[in-house]
Amino acid sequence: MKKAIILFFASILLTGCEDVIEIDVPSSQPRLIIDANFNVFTQENPMRLEGGARLTLSADFFDQEVPVVNDASVFLTDLGTGTQYPLVLANNDGLYLPRRVDIFDSFETTYELTVIYDNQTYVGVAKFIPTAPIDTVTQGTKTLFNGDETEVIVTFKDDGNRDDYYLYDFGFDLFRPLEDRFFQGEDFVFSQFYDSDDVKAGDVVTIKTYGIDQQYFTYIELVIEQAGEGGSPFGSAPATTRGNMINTTIFDNYPLGYFLISEANEMKLEIQDL
Repeated sequence: MKKAIILFFASILLTGCEDVIEIDVPSSQPRLIIDANFNVFTQENPMRLEGGARLTLSADFFDQEVPVVNDASVFLTDLGTGTQYPLVLANNDGLYLPRRVDIFDSFETTYELTVIYDNQTYVGVAKFIPTAPIDTVTQGTKTLFNGDETEVIVTFKDDGNRDDYYLYDFGFDLFRPLEDRFFQGEDFVFSQFYDSDDVKAGDVVTIKTYGIDQQYFTYIELVIEQAGEGGSPFGSAPATTRGNMINTTIFDNYPLGYFLISEANEMKLEIQDL
């Protein structure tokens, strides 16, 4: 009985020590995020564009919604000819698109993206970067740790006349950047594994490749490392990762995000029950 009384009072003391701890997360000044990824599928007829210039504002950690920017002036400039192409707002969701896809007609052209928002001007420069098309996408039989993953095998031939950097998109926020340092001008084969919770027999997966440059290759490796497994590079970075856009009005108020124009290619594969 004496032992039971001691345990009873001990439980009262432990319960009485429970306090609600409120974490005071400091609020930060919103920063403009410019996710400007123009992915051009040149081998399709007609050519197709995915992406565009998406403008949002950074938000505090516990905010449920990301503010979109629908009142900016956005345009592209062909620096060779000086021709300007205004971008128009699509669906009031912060996405700005060119009126025509065929403005991206040469890999030799350098483009400048200009964003004017809140009396400040942001600019970035990018070239239209080619990519090697995907040759084949097949299903393999290898697995990883769980033993029930699905293997997809991708093959392509690298162009030996240039230094290439690639970003492969496998869906489900699975991305893989590649550089051709060790396979320049050669056929390259690699595997990607899907978790059984994501992909099953009968599903169709879409594999995409984008041409990127060395600067974006370094940038995207940092973004994926910070986001962890499954982190998407086509969204605001989890930390302050500087991109290639600058604020020409107030230099220290730099934006987040990146400006990139990529040739894109895709191939689909229906998963079989092997």
